[in-house]
Amino acid sequence: MLKVEKRTTPHYPKNHVIALLLCWFLGIFGIHRFYTGYKRIGVIQLFTLCGLGIWWLIDLVSLCFNSYKDKYGIDLDEYNGLLASFVLTGTFIIMLVVLITSLPSLFNIV
Repeated sequence: MLKVEKRTTPHYPKNHVIALLLCWFLGIFGIHRFYTGYKRIGVIQLFTLCGLGIWWLIDLVSLCFNSYKDKYGIDLDEYNGLLASFVLTGTFIIMLVVLITSLPSLFNIV
């Protein structure tokens, strides 16, 4: 008798570049988590705005350092270190500019 086994993992890994760009542009809503198979965590991130951005930043850093895995523990495919360094550097520059421009309003400096 022929025995058929059910496949429990996807037949291909998720693309790293797509996950990184989804995290960078729509990560505050947890869209990258839905893409990589983490549907429950994606819903939680959607309703909490990614833990007010903290969870998004942690996911972004882990994607940039290629330590992010999909739901099945499979490494993401096609890691692009140059794109990851641009994304991480750009994110921190934007955060620094936002912090510097908001400092006068924080301390009531006119």
